[in-house]
Amino acid sequence: MKLQNTHLLIVAALALMTNGFSLLGLNHGSAGALARNIECVSSISRNIQVAEMLKQLTGNPPCKPQMTSAGPFSFS
Repeated sequence: MKLQNTHLLIVAALALMTNGFSLLGLNHGSAGALARNIECVSSISRNIQVAEMLKQLTGNPPCKPQMTSAGPFSFS
């Protein structure tokens, strides 16, 4: 019986921590607001990366690899 009460208290504490802000009326700290914020930040980051890649591609031909070695038949 005591073990079941402990589990119930743990679940209630976790529910209060995740939804406590929204229950108090503070929407900016609720779990849903945090999830939307993380999704928005990742979307902005992805869009910035795509814009940088497209900026590098427009009007520029692909770069040829630079040969730094002399080749197979060079004698010293």
